[in-house]
Amino acid sequence: MNSVSLSSLSSLTTYQKSSLEKGGYKSLSDLLLSTPSDISRTSHITSSEVTRILEAACRERAAPINKIKDLPPEGEEKLTTGDAELDSMLGGGIRTGMLWEVVGESAAGKTQLALQLSLLVQLPPRLGGVLGSAFYLTIASQLQTTRMEQILNNHPLLSPSLCSFANIQHASVPTIEKLIFVLSNSLPQYISANDQNSSSRPLKLIVIDAIAELFHTSKRTTTQFLVERSRRLSEIGTLLHSLASKHQIAVLVLNEVSDTIDRDTAPLDSGQIGYKDQFRWFGCADSALGEGRKEATLGLVWSNQLNVRIFLSRTSRRRYLEESECPRKIQRSISAISSNNSAGDQEPVLIRRLTVVFSSVCNPASCDYVVTAEGISVIPGSAVLLAVRPMAGTVVPRGSAHISMLPHGDSTPIRNAQVAPLDIGHVVGSTAVDSRCSTPDNEPGDDEWDAFWERNALPECIFEEVANSTEPL
Repeated sequence: MNSVSLSSLSSLTTYQKSSLEKGGYKSLSDLLLSTPSDISRTSHITSSEVTRILEAACRERAAPINKIKDLPPEGEEKLTTGDAELDSMLGGGIRTGMLWEVVGESAAGKTQLALQLSLLVQLPPRLGGVLGSAFYLTIASQLQTTRMEQILNNHPLLSPSLCSFANIQHASVPTIEKLIFVLSNSLPQYISANDQNSSSRPLKLIVIDAIAELFHTSKRTTTQFLVERSRRLSEIGTLLHSLASKHQIAVLVLNEVSDTIDRDTAPLDSGQIGYKDQFRWFGCADSALGEGRKEATLGLVWSNQLNVRIFLSRTSRRRYLEESECPRKIQRSISAISSNNSAGDQEPVLIRRLTVVFSSVCNPASCDYVVTAEGISVIPGSAVLLAVRPMAGTVVPRGSAHISMLPHGDSTPIRNAQVAPLDIGHVVGSTAVDSRCSTPDNEPGDDEWDAFWERNALPECIFEEVANSTEPL
């Protein structure tokens, strides 16, 4: 508006322009930021004349009114996750124009999903893609090209003829300042140059892996640090939403978890809701036993920036899956060994849990999944819709926690409200399970924590000493 000169307005007469110029009004912003009485006094014109000038100027510069039906559709593009059941849970896939977060502990599969989507976004629409490209930003790690190549060669929807590493750009942003510079300057320039090149694919996916690493500190957390963190998170969120909405890009941000602690130390007045009860609605998953022990980092400020939060959990559960329950890759593995091994010799599969905590495009839901050589795959039939979580102190009727997601959209209550469908009959603490070797068909890059504790197991005498020291005198 500052660049709009009053002399360029055709709706004003020569007399009106000269009067305003004598009063010191040269631009439209000078005029609109002054009161009518000041304009009348400094320009020596009547109040009625000032009113006519303002009405004429505003009428000429007003934006045209468009009907909603005439506006271009936004957020209608969707890219597949590579799994039909997961697409159904998310309302058809990953929509553009939105800010998505995938949060979870180490080895839960966050990066696996991000790598998978960076390839799937390149697919043609007939296969669930949008013929786009991806921009992958890493904070403290490197882009895992070896794992990405493994997904490319194993996933049934992907092939080197359809997807290429040339359509995935990468940049390292180890500091907050560098990330903000990339989002505010480098990426807009890249998008503009990319749009002008007819041979380049449009940017449709931005990945940040992982945002919480920007705020790691060994210093004591102070109020000043939290205020500054909130300011920075708001700035980053604003830039991401601007890119997503303006260019119809899906933004995927990976985040970390921390242990859940009770922050409500002071007693609350009647009717007040403490932080713990508020955060359970949007900060953690609660679809299976034990999930509530972890919560997303970065607090309320960052949660308010998100359109969707997806929570990935390590459950420490392993199951012997029936062939009908297995994703494609595991099905092929089971079929290959079924003629040589009995059912008792088959290896149990590590089960993880995915929960849609909140979303503006789909209902809260949860499912079990496995990580295979082809990426993340949902176990067929494990998806459940989550009922609305009650307030603190409310008794939940048995059988009301989950609703099965059936193929035709019908819903049937599940009897067991506390145990997920695939928790029944799972394997825990088996020596054979703990000592087994991971295979590409089962779980590539499997839990490093399991291997760590196998190498660093504590001797039994330690536990006896602790038990003796805690006995009453």
